[in-house]
Amino acid sequence: MDFLGFEKILYHPEKLEKLRQDEPQFPVHMTISLGNFCNHACLWCTVYAVQQEQVRHMDYDKLIKFLSRAQERGLRAVGYVGNGEPTAYPKFRELTKAVNAMGLEQGMFTNGHLLDRYMDEVLNYFTYIRISLDAGSMKVHNAMHDVKGHFPKIIGNLDALIKKRDNGYSPTIGVQYATHHLNLHDLYNSARIVSEIGVDYFSVKPVFNWGGGANPDRIERNTLTYESLTPEVNRARADFENQNFKIMYRPHQVESVSEDRNVLEYDRCVAGLFNLNLYENGKLTCCSPHRVEVGTYEDDPQNLEKTILETTKGLDLSKCPPSCRYHPLNHLVDTVVNPERARQFHHNFL
Repeated sequence: MDFLGFEKILYHPEKLEKLRQDEPQFPVHMTISLGNFCNHACLWCTVYAVQQEQVRHMDYDKLIKFLSRAQERGLRAVGYVGNGEPTAYPKFRELTKAVNAMGLEQGMFTNGHLLDRYMDEVLNYFTYIRISLDAGSMKVHNAMHDVKGHFPKIIGNLDALIKKRDNGYSPTIGVQYATHHLNLHDLYNSARIVSEIGVDYFSVKPVFNWGGGANPDRIERNTLTYESLTPEVNRARADFENQNFKIMYRPHQVESVSEDRNVLEYDRCVAGLFNLNLYENGKLTCCSPHRVEVGTYEDDPQNLEKTILETTKGLDLSKCPPSCRYHPLNHLVDTVVNPERARQFHHNFL
């Protein structure tokens, strides 16, 4: 089982059955943007301009109340991913302790620079942590993240975290490499460094052009192609991949971006039924790219379930960006709830 993939939906057959029966349900997972402040300024960041205007943090008390009610309706996990750096949230320590007490699993995307402040929380409360590194040297990291000299500390934080894992496998620790033609040459060295430290996986994805397009004055449009990226991934795999270190790479992501279209087939987006997005202003969306709102964290979760269900039925798929991370989920679910469409994939184990 690929823990970065969406096959894990098969662990929730009751959710699939509710979808088949057209019944409301609360999502299993929620991504939470704790604030829009970030101590890095990645050149491809889609919210960079907003970050410069006004710092906003999530209302702690309202968030805790909402998560408690959502947990009762079926929420099982939260991932701190969003407009800013999660570990820069003023009440990060209190939050992770409270969420753990609710019985919710936790995960996080982070740039890793402030990680040394929260080693105990990460080790005790988190299922996974993924560091957005995007470089294999301080020079490239400085350029891509628009910082000065953070790279050595981040690598040190990674090394310390891995050495402190009591059981050697939890939390799962990964590194993400957002690839642009400007940092492609550093990918191999990045994979080498983190494999030697002992991280569990190295995830390679393209920098999406709709991000660079939002910041044309900060970074040029990505010209990365399948033909330019795949050989670098294969070179790193040949030299560093083993049973303890995996390099994750989904070619369809690069193909979708290159062709400027979704290359996977389905006729309904159901991502909102399995994942909800909560932003620091309290708004909830069931579609991250287009911020399709379904309510706020002050709404009753049971009413939200009905709104989410109806909203997913009316989404215009022609407007979906080719880079949406939920294309594989929608494709998989489509073949599960519509068995006749699975025939071309030899669903009877042939």
